[in-house]
Amino acid sequence: MTRSTTIVMRCGLLSVSILAVSACAPQQPPPPPAAAAPPSYAAGSPPPTTTYYDGTYIGSFVQNMSASGSQCPNIPVAPALTINNGVARFAALDLTYQGYVTPQGDVNMTTPAGQTFVGHIDPHYVLAGQTTGRCVYDASWQRRGATGQKPN
Repeated sequence: MTRSTTIVMRCGLLSVSILAVSACAPQQPPPPPAAAAPPSYAAGSPPPTTTYYDGTYIGSFVQNMSASGSQCPNIPVAPALTINNGVARFAALDLTYQGYVTPQGDVNMTTPAGQTFVGHIDPHYVLAGQTTGRCVYDASWQRRGATGQKPN
């Protein structure tokens, strides 16, 4: 055997040995898949939210502010609205509004069809706001079990 053949064989054996050792070495587990946002959360980037306002809000008032002849139905009482983990939701007229509540009590919700709700929760846990879209309504809710004024 020539010297160059010996060197080539040793390099080949060394390469096979390295591959064998690396194949037997413990493998790092794959990274866990990124947790997707639950489909129940509102679309878009949420503002800072709070759970302070979480609860069920009972509808107390609705006023149809839609243009005359719009054929928007009158709703006697706002449907129940829930806030859970800073995410607000309610359904009316086959639409589901969903959005976020900020630490200041501002509530912004949208529907998949593009209607919006903008409102504010006052220190007595009364949420008042307006829906806009094809129909326009002013509405208010009171948090169930709310007593007194929110502490500062």
